[in-house]
Amino acid sequence: MTNNLCPNRRGGYQFLPAIAPYSSGVVALEGYEIVHVSFQMPPGWRIGMQTARQYVESLGLSQHHLCAFELRCPQPFTLQGFVEFNHQYRAVLKEWDMMVDGINPVARTNVAPVVAPPAETTVAAFSYSRPADIARTTFVVAGGGELPDGELAERRIVRVGETSP
Repeated sequence: MTNNLCPNRRGGYQFLPAIAPYSSGVVALEGYEIVHVSFQMPPGWRIGMQTARQYVESLGLSQHHLCAFELRCPQPFTLQGFVEFNHQYRAVLKEWDMMVDGINPVARTNVAPVVAPPAETTVAAFSYSRPADIARTTFVVAGGGELPDGELAERRIVRVGETSP
């Protein structure tokens, strides 16, 4: 079996490359663990990302330790809307020097809740890696890991349009 994981040594984790806006998932490197943090009141996505960065930096870690974001959207994006949002999102990550050899290592999940959707796209939670002496492996899987070859096209989405329970 081929191991397609790429190391992000600055961040203390490995990632599975996917499409430009996010990776398919992350797994902690040996000597690290991945920690999940939820917002009680999810902020807008830009503020949420900045808050996540400030949080990890307050722990003495660099922004490179941020490894996943969980977004909540008012409604499902159209494919064009998704592309436009991803351009803005990736620009923030590039500005923060998050790329590894030009590839985005950060996993992401986008959920458009039917009940009580947010008024704008928010960050519900984030994950980061930190040094730890644990015997178990910690990881995060992205919400859209089915696009491993880097092509964002509707025909590549598994069960596109499927909404049945």
